Amino acid sequence: MKNPIKRIVILLLALFSITITAQDTFSDTFSSVSYANNDGTQNWSSNWQEFNDNNNPANGYIRVTNNELRFAYIWSENIRRSADLSSYSTASLSFDWRTSSLESGETLVIQISSDGSSFTTLDTFSGTQSGTFDQDITAYISSNTTIRFRKGGNDWSGNNDRAYIDNVTISTTSVPQTDSDGDGIIDVVDLDDDNDGITDEEEYCSSINASFLTSSDVGERSVVINHTDTGYLRLDFSSMDNSFQLDINGSTIHPSVLEFENGALDAGDEYFVFQSDGSFISQPWVANSNGVPRIRLVVNEYGQISLYGSRTTSSTTLELMEAQGGTPFNTIPWIPGNNNTFTLTNQAGPGPEGFTGELFASAICDTDGDGISNEFDLDSDNDGIYDIVESGVLNESGVTDSNNDGRIDGATSSSGSNGLFNAIEDVDTEYAIPSYSILDSDADGSYDAYVLDADGDGCNDVREAGFTDTNDDGYLGPNPVTIDAEGIVTSGSDGYTTPADNDSNTTYDYREAGSAPNITSQPVNTTTCPGCTTTISATVTADNYQWQYYNGGSWLNLSDSGVYSGTTTNILTINPTPSENNVQYRLLTGNDEFICGTTTSNTATLSLRVNSVVTNRRITYRVNKN
Repeated sequence: MKNPIKRIVILLLALFSITITAQDTFSDTFSSVSYANNDGTQNWSSNWQEFNDNNNPANGYIRVTNNELRFAYIWSENIRRSADLSSYSTASLSFDWRTSSLESGETLVIQISSDGSSFTTLDTFSGTQSGTFDQDITAYISSNTTIRFRKGGNDWSGNNDRAYIDNVTISTTSVPQTDSDGDGIIDVVDLDDDNDGITDEEEYCSSINASFLTSSDVGERSVVINHTDTGYLRLDFSSMDNSFQLDINGSTIHPSVLEFENGALDAGDEYFVFQSDGSFISQPWVANSNGVPRIRLVVNEYGQISLYGSRTTSSTTLELMEAQGGTPFNTIPWIPGNNNTFTLTNQAGPGPEGFTGELFASAICDTDGDGISNEFDLDSDNDGIYDIVESGVLNESGVTDSNNDGRIDGATSSSGSNGLFNAIEDVDTEYAIPSYSILDSDADGSYDAYVLDADGDGCNDVREAGFTDTNDDGYLGPNPVTIDAEGIVTSGSDGYTTPADNDSNTTYDYREAGSAPNITSQPVNTTTCPGCTTTISATVTADNYQWQYYNGGSWLNLSDSGVYSGTTTNILTINPTPSENNVQYRLLTGNDEFICGTTTSNTATLSLRVNSVVTNRRITYRVNKN
């Protein structure tokens, strides 16, 4: 979002962090000889279940002994357990393991399934070793998430072949399931949380929009970028040759390096392919001819990651990508109120290496400091004009707000799968781009919805819209301002109606830069005789004129009468009577699109000349002509 007023709501970020780190666990420490232990905060949905063994935890090839789950002389025997993770947003699986005397080709594998029947191998253990397994399993969240231990490779042939598992734990986190705008799309995946037609990405405060270019020489290349208070990140690669890893605050986004070229897989890499058909990007090292990025990576405010790609160098759309082996992305921990560090690395490999692109980072923002962050605030600058009006989205075909609630009519039922109103998006996906340009009336890089003077003319929008600003601070109504839960000012006496367009040119006055008139020639003192028509004038171009006279105590407006005409023009015509002698006049001028100021002329005085008459006594008197 283009926004110079960057009041970061650190408290909100902190609350998000607290919500994410609060977790439930499903655990078995094998503290008793049982397949029904529930040692976490939540119960497993099933007990451990053996296959091809006796299903007895006290004996058999698989058993619980010495506070561990033991495997011995395994051929076809396996064991599994399930948990209902459907109410959680993220999940990870961890356990301690050790192996003893497993010969070449003899392994124990850990597998996972989201349906209890189709399993994916997560890791393999062999030899005589020990360690701790810990991996994100968010991609397998379901009502029947099932883990399974079984042999891999050859049958275990020796009586001393052993493997031991302990402290099996699934740790879960819950991202808030709130649907703030009631459109059926929860906020965590909703592109427009308040249905005002401005995407959440635009409503964040943007502090980094950094382009990068790395060498095309052979060898590893990296770019390090720091940013404070991040709540959102988008990384666009215009070209990629041909793999990368991104480290955020010391955590990699994926357990493996992301490899995009078929046939170029190195140790520690994993292929990334299109989710729809498993195919590879064509020539990711060649930039797209129409400017669409070859690869886009998005990290939302909850640390969740999505990856997209354009299939060819002429593709006009981005499509969702995933790890070929199904390994999910890690969840990234943002550091609210502190520095977040992004280290983007292009791995060394055969042939040239390099990438070009742009990193866009942003932070959750509360422009008006009212405690409602912009993506939920229907009036982000508290000026009494809805964001939906200031954005210009109401100028788009099919977009209305007939009930004047600050939300797009019909958005609750016509926002597809991504929460952005269908009529203003290019495609109904997570990476949708609005099809209109948000208004920035004075082209200063700041959208109208987030500034108090959209046209930059020195007159606040609230006044130019025709609303009341008691203390002239740019906010609707008096100070202090009170708001409701949607960020709408409730302490004002007006606002949230159609803004003023005093010159009737279909552009609201707060969007038209104006100024007070400039008087280039001031009125001058004038002398005339009673009954002799005269004028007092000023050279000025204005929309409004008003002549005034001074009654000895205050200035009063003139109106056309027998004595005066042209009282609302720049030329005042006077047919004076003796009463107008030595009266002072001035002109007030103003422009329709600039309500904040008028220009007042200098004062001009009218003097009446007295005629001479001669009597038969040869005495001369000075008298007023009548």
